[in-house]
Amino acid sequence: MTYTATNRPVFDAPKRQQYLDAVTAGMTLADAAATAGIHPNVPPRHARTDPDFGRALTDAKAAGKKARRENVPHGEYRYNCLQCRCDVCCTAATKGRAGRRAAAPHGPAVEGPEAQGQVHEIRAEPKSFSSSLLARAS
Repeated sequence: MTYTATNRPVFDAPKRQQYLDAVTAGMTLADAAATAGIHPNVPPRHARTDPDFGRALTDAKAAGKKARRENVPHGEYRYNCLQCRCDVCCTAATKGRAGRRAAAPHGPAVEGPEAQGQVHEIRAEPKSFSSSLLARAS
């Protein structure tokens, strides 16, 4: 337990519960620490020394991650980054791809050897003895 100069516990049971509730709700660890009125370094230190609090913090982090994920609106971002495959996200991703394809510049179609790009011959013209050695070595 951490104590202040007046010998009062800083991270007592009510503050621990307040911190865990904030993390479970989806707050960041720093915001949850500010809500509980403690320094952000205090909970990780207690998680290392108190196995029960460590397990509770791990569970709260998992629940908070799920809560943050559920708060993201359905759309193309959720389809691409969160792998949501609901109808809303699939439709948004399809429209987004189609819009980007339509906006892309279309050049003339090139076929044959020109389609692979131009090839420029590189000639090593050494200007000094050391550069000629480098040209031979490569």
